[in-house]
Amino acid sequence: MVVAAARNGPVNCCCSCEEEQERGSESSAFLPAPQNLTIQSYNFRSVLKWSPVNGINGSVLYNVQYRIIILRVRAEQGELKSAWTEAPPFRALTNTTLGPPRAINVSPEGNRLFISFLPPSNHTTDYFHVVYFINYWDNSTNEKFKYSTKSTVTTLTLKEGTMYCLQIQAVLMEELKGQLSETYCKKTTITGATRILYAIMIFGGVMFVVILVFLCLWSIQKYQNTIKSLWHPPLTIPSHYEEVLQNPQMATVEEFKNSAGEDPWHVDTLSIISNAEQNQTVANNLLKAEEHG
Repeated sequence: MVVAAARNGPVNCCCSCEEEQERGSESSAFLPAPQNLTIQSYNFRSVLKWSPVNGINGSVLYNVQYRIIILRVRAEQGELKSAWTEAPPFRALTNTTLGPPRAINVSPEGNRLFISFLPPSNHTTDYFHVVYFINYWDNSTNEKFKYSTKSTVTTLTLKEGTMYCLQIQAVLMEELKGQLSETYCKKTTITGATRILYAIMIFGGVMFVVILVFLCLWSIQKYQNTIKSLWHPPLTIPSHYEEVLQNPQMATVEEFKNSAGEDPWHVDTLSIISNAEQNQTVANNLLKAEEHG
C-alpha cells in the first residue's frame, strides 16, 4: 500500500496503471517539479513523501501515479503542470522495516514456558513465508539459545526454578529480518514430580539419621565394656620395674647397705607393687638389711 504525502497542498493520487493522456502534459516554466522524493515503508505500509512546490497563485495539487513499484509525482495548478519526478527504486524486502511481533504473552508452568504472540502486522503473512526466532537465555549464566518456529504459539522446555529471558524476531523469506521484540523474563516453577522427589529425599534423609542414631545407642549399650576398655586402657607397670619385680634377687642387700651408709639420717621410702609372694620376698630382704645396718 502506498500513501502519498506532501508538507502542504492537496494530493491527487492517480492509481491507474495506464499512462495519463498527454493533454496538457507540457511542462510549465513557471511551475517547478516536486523534489526530494522518498519512500518510507514499515510493515509494508509505504509512504511517498516530497518537498512542497511554490505555486503562482493559490494552492497546488499533486498528481501521483504508480506502476508496479515505480512511483512518480508532479505538481498542478490550473492549466499549469510541472514535469514528472520519479521516486527512487523501491524493493519491499530491502526497503521495508519489519517491526517486532506483537501482543507477546509468556506463561510459566513447571519447567515449561508457554509463548503466544501476533505477527508484526495483520497482513504480514498474506504473501510471505514467515519464520519466528525466539532468542532466550538463562538469566543467571547468560548462556544463549535460539529456537525457530512457524507458529505464533509455542512451548519451551527448560530447567526448573530458573529465570529465563527472551526476545522474538520475525524473518521473511530468509531475507528480511525484523526488529527484535522487547525482553520478557519469567521464572520456571517446580513440577509435581520434582516436589514428590524432594519429599522422598528429605524423608529418606530423616529416616537414615534416626536409624543411625538408634544403631549407635544400641552398640554402646551392648558393647559398653569393650568401648570403655578402648577409651580407658588398664594401667601397666613400666617394663624396667616389671623386670625387677619378676626377679627380686636383682636388688641385692649390698646395694641397700651402700645406700644406707652414705647418709645414716636419710630415710628412703620405697613402695613396690607386685604379686603377694614377690612382695614378701622383697620385704624380708629389707628387714635383713636394716638388722645388719
